[in-house]
Amino acid sequence: MSDDNNSLVNQYIAAGDPRISEGCVEKLSHSQDPLIRRRIAENPSTPLPILLELLNDEHSEVRLGVSFNPVVQRPFLDELVHDNDVDVRYGLAENPTLPLDLIQELIEDENPYVAQRARRTYNRLASISWAA
Repeated sequence: MSDDNNSLVNQYIAAGDPRISEGCVEKLSHSQDPLIRRRIAENPSTPLPILLELLNDEHSEVRLGVSFNPVVQRPFLDELVHDNDVDVRYGLAENPTLPLDLIQELIEDENPYVAQRARRTYNRLASISWAA
């Protein structure tokens, strides 16, 4: 493996480490590699101001990564449900941790694939809660 690949692998691993320093989070949040920025977006140690920056990232997978961060606040999710990129909305539609009212909103999405995925997620979650 080349030194560049080693460096990217190490950055990817560091970006997902919940013990990462704020300085490293800041640096990696500006990585040229969107996969590294997505890992930072998913990391529960990422400060909210950086999450806000990543919420507006040019790459849809980075914006979607914000939705999988366990500490992300509701306004972030509200914004992502209305993202212009269908891939972001589709990814949200299959996220079982998304609040049910937002999944219901995605059931009404203009894109039939997003709406269908949201319906399947909602039905799966409903069957789990009824079985419990």
